Amino acid sequence: MLRPLRLLLLMMMMMIQRLAVCTCPVGRQSIKLYYYEADSDIANSHRPTWDPNTYQLVDVIAADQVFTDDSDVFINRETRSLPVNSRGLYLAVRDEGTCTTIISLSVYFYVCQATLKSLASFSRTPVGRQLTDILPVHGVCVEHAISSPPHLSPTYLCTSTGSWYLYTGTCQCEPGYQPNRQLTQCIG
Repeated sequence: MLRPLRLLLLMMMMMIQRLAVCTCPVGRQSIKLYYYEADSDIANSHRPTWDPNTYQLVDVIAADQVFTDDSDVFINRETRSLPVNSRGLYLAVRDEGTCTTIISLSVYFYVCQATLKSLASFSRTPVGRQLTDILPVHGVCVEHAISSPPHLSPTYLCTSTGSWYLYTGTCQCEPGYQPNRQLTQCIG
């Protein structure tokens, strides 16, 4: 059974690029990244409340490289991933007087795109919640094709990077129909 489309944010990655000036006091070159999961858009001036009990800490992010004057510029890139069990989330960055500048923040997720393979159709599938997840996805034979053996549907594995891997099973065209060259349909 496939996960509902509304749960597409099962894996989220964030890229934070920042600049840090070395004239900051020691310990002032990091920011804290938090998240709050929600099933609906509830944000207003009172909710979600900003406190450590409401938001969960993703990580304390520190610059790997710093520069000492205006001629030295280093852009640090950081990537974090987290499983999301709700329909959406809020992100918060806590800056307590750091010498850090966020240049950009990108949020994205991976899916295995809908595909046709060997007369079988596989729907768009969100990847698993963990980086090591590999999800078996059961396909459906295209029109005028049947699985062989009949009780075994074709299966494709969806990897955590959004790519398909290791197709198993067989679909064959019904009598009177022939597969096209691309093996995407049976023609009569």
